[in-house]
Amino acid sequence: MHTKSNFWNFSLVFSLAALGGITTLAASCGHPGTSGQPAPCSGGAGSELCPCEAGNVCQSGLVCATDKNQCVSLTATGGTTGSAGTSGNSGSAGTTGSTGSAGTTGSSGIAGTTGATGIAGTTGAAGTTGSTGAAGTTGSTGAAGTTGSGSGNLIINGDFSMGMTDWKISSGTPSNSGVNNGQFCVTLSSSAGTVVLGWGDTSTFAAVNQNINYIMSYQASTTGALSMFQLHIGSVQPNYAVDQEWDTDVPGSSLTTITHNFMIGTADPQAGIAFLIAAATGTPTVCVDNVSLTASN
Repeated sequence: MHTKSNFWNFSLVFSLAALGGITTLAASCGHPGTSGQPAPCSGGAGSELCPCEAGNVCQSGLVCATDKNQCVSLTATGGTTGSAGTSGNSGSAGTTGSTGSAGTTGSSGIAGTTGATGIAGTTGAAGTTGSTGAAGTTGSTGAAGTTGSGSGNLIINGDFSMGMTDWKISSGTPSNSGVNNGQFCVTLSSSAGTVVLGWGDTSTFAAVNQNINYIMSYQASTTGALSMFQLHIGSVQPNYAVDQEWDTDVPGSSLTTITHNFMIGTADPQAGIAFLIAAATGTPTVCVDNVSLTASN
């Protein structure tokens, strides 16, 4: 016979605040066969409603109720969330003050009147261009340097700057002979014969040495044909030996420069020069100027 003393009831309440808000757990176990009670243990140790394994261990998902030494299932019921408090009303925004009015701008002064532009002065007339000056006349040919020693001109007064000094007509009778514009000139005729114009005498002469190169230079002109025009260099002594001569020189219609280089084999310590001139026809005028005898370097 089954009696009331053979049944039992138990209640287990867990407070588990640390398990994510689980607050209570209720498990109940009734006597086998008692109406409304859970079924008795049907598995091995550690399974639901069965004794806990050694060390109060249960299978995964179960918890050992130590006061009953029974593995039970936990069903966590979350507590009811409290209602949020009522939000307070916001205060009213204050009114922004009005912007002050800007000050009144002062009036500008009246601008002065610009003065009238002055009238430009009248441009002066350009001056008259001066006339071109007349061309100057060409200067006369410079005179040869006077005779000096050494490499200078050995013919003293070779430019006739001192008139007929050291010069003379030693033969013939020309007309109008003399120095004119720095030149010695003579007018020839068929009756004048051969005219000899000579430089040097026993007191005036040039020393011409052997085996030295000399330069003989002069200028001459004629207004007509000549039958003779020669230049001699020779001794001023009475034998008048000729050291050097040129008989093919041809004067021009204006002064023409004629130059010769020469060397003598025998020295002449007292040498002079002579021009031998004769007219072919008519009365030609012959002029001589700038006679020089120099030793070349």
